[in-house]
Amino acid sequence: MFSQLRMREEQALLAQDYALETARAEGIEQGLERGKVEGRVFAFLDMVRQGLLTSEVAGQQLGMTVAEFEALL
Repeated sequence: MFSQLRMREEQALLAQDYALETARAEGIEQGLERGKVEGRVFAFLDMVRQGLLTSEVAGQQLGMTVAEFEALL
């Protein structure tokens, strides 16, 4: 009886550890993806500010309207 209870407790702890590790990995992946997107937007903003690109081209490359892109400037 005691050993079965102990085994169940250990299994529950392992399952909890696995769930936490999975959630942590997913959070890291989401953070990296968000960073890539934000970095891409900032790069286009910088190129427009420097006069290297128009807002139209930058917005098109980012899948935004000109108004949406210019709102970020």
